[in-house]
Amino acid sequence: MHEELLARLPLFQNLEPSSRQALDAHVQPLSLSRGEVLFHAGDEALGLYVLATGKVKLTKPSRQPQPTVAITRKGRPTIPTPRESLLSLIGPGEMFGELSVLDGGNRSTTATAMLDCRLYHIPREPMLQLIHEHHDISSAMMHQMAHRVRVSNEIISGLVLSDVPGRMAYLLLTLGERFGVPTERGTEVHHDLTQAELAQMVGASRETVNKVLTDFAGRKWITMSGKSVVIRDEARLRARID
Repeated sequence: MHEELLARLPLFQNLEPSSRQALDAHVQPLSLSRGEVLFHAGDEALGLYVLATGKVKLTKPSRQPQPTVAITRKGRPTIPTPRESLLSLIGPGEMFGELSVLDGGNRSTTATAMLDCRLYHIPREPMLQLIHEHHDISSAMMHQMAHRVRVSNEIISGLVLSDVPGRMAYLLLTLGERFGVPTERGTEVHHDLTQAELAQMVGASRETVNKVLTDFAGRKWITMSGKSVVIRDEARLRARID
């Protein structure tokens, strides 16, 4: 039923036909609306997911003390926004939720749809059986997991070894490599992140990120437009990382 669609996803493109047929028997299609939470940190892991269209963000509640409730001049309490860290963005063709499936633990992150999304859900027990019986499926999973670890290590080193403008430049270039589309103006990146979410990813305040992005735009390295950016001078951004 879903075999042809699965074959188009990079994760499953090199599977044997028999493996795709076996996978297809257990795949459950799923759709999410923008802002909808798929699972929360601490939930039981019921299976893994492969994103077909849209974007999903993985966040983790912060260990820092939550802000206290403040009282406005009119005597009304303000409800603080829970602090969280944005750990990863999932794009089309990528899987997520596999670690909890493999180790049997609960979810370590919260998954939220950033756009309207179409996904494939594969329950835990059938997935473990497929991994055991079809080596090309387990190989495909290990390949993507290794790629994710490599990318994460590169991002961590890029964020740790630079100041905030350098970290912001690195993040923009990384988003450009994953989600960018070449245009006459430069690389157009629809990252779908708010400035607060960008700030979470580079470990800075939203105000600082706003100043950095405004500075980059003033230097004509980028052009900002809502939740997207056009990278106009990639060389300057790379130089700023160093």
